[in-house]
Amino acid sequence: MHSFQKTNPRTRFAAMTLVEIMVAMAIGVVIIGAATWFTVEGTKASLRAMANVENGIQQWGLNTKLQIDSKIANGATIFASADTSTWVGGLPVEVPVDNGVAPLERGKILVLTKSQLDSAGNPTAIITNMIFYYYTGGSLAATGTLKRYPPKAPDTYPISTPIDPGTGQPYTVAQLVSQSFSTLTGDAALVQDNLASIATKGPFAHLGSTKNVSIALVREETSGGTVKSSNLTEVSFNLR
Repeated sequence: MHSFQKTNPRTRFAAMTLVEIMVAMAIGVVIIGAATWFTVEGTKASLRAMANVENGIQQWGLNTKLQIDSKIANGATIFASADTSTWVGGLPVEVPVDNGVAPLERGKILVLTKSQLDSAGNPTAIITNMIFYYYTGGSLAATGTLKRYPPKAPDTYPISTPIDPGTGQPYTVAQLVSQSFSTLTGDAALVQDNLASIATKGPFAHLGSTKNVSIALVREETSGGTVKSSNLTEVSFNLR
């Protein structure tokens, strides 16, 4: 006679459950590993994208930089020269707004400003941030440069002390430029080189109002002292 050993159903159920748990754990490990990989790769991609955006901002052309800056600023001032020997009373000389009658006056410094707003949303005289552009060179040889401070767009230069403690009045743009001139020019970043201005006095002008800014520059590519190509860049924008 053959004897048959009866298997307990509970034991068989327990064994199957253990196998299922082991399989589920293995699958869980794979899923967690995959999720971790995707998270790490996603973070890397995000960091690369942020770096590319910053690099892209730095590599954008003058037109794009100024259009971005014009969205940040609510005021603009143009000064005749970055040569401090031409300043009056230690302050740069401001270029007037074009009146449509006299010849258009131009300058070599453009300062875009961000001012505090009053209760009605209008800019006040209290300047909180600046963006500084300046041009070096003349109108005869394309050896000039255009530089910007802060070096990275769309960063701005924060004004830590906008009020004159002696008078209680807000510092003017000319005063702020004079106070920080060594920083603004010494640490400025190159925007474009091999430039010539179409006007001897500089590339910047106000067209009809202080918030309407015009910039005109010629960029030349040379080889062996010979001009191979010449491109005129004209940019104009209105501040809010």
